[in-house]
Amino acid sequence: MRLIDFNLSTADLQQMLPLYWEPVTNQAHPIQSVTLIDQQLVLVAARSGVPLTLDQFNARTRQISGQTQLYIQTASQPLRLFGYRLSQQRLLFG
Repeated sequence: MRLIDFNLSTADLQQMLPLYWEPVTNQAHPIQSVTLIDQQLVLVAARSGVPLTLDQFNARTRQISGQTQLYIQTASQPLRLFGYRLSQQRLLFG
């Protein structure tokens, strides 16, 4: 998913929605930071802690090109993200 596609699809959502990574169903890990690595926007999740909100994500990525692809950091390598869903007032990447 490109950053511009994510931004357009979330523009009308509540900006206080917390962001989570869902590697398997019903197992959500909070997204705690974003890093730009080799023209890839890599989201970093943790097992626990306070997640970034959609508003915080937008503020941190405002200066990044919309063509930049979104990835999630895993133990071995970043995986490309293709979408998200809304569940229980949370935005879940998966």
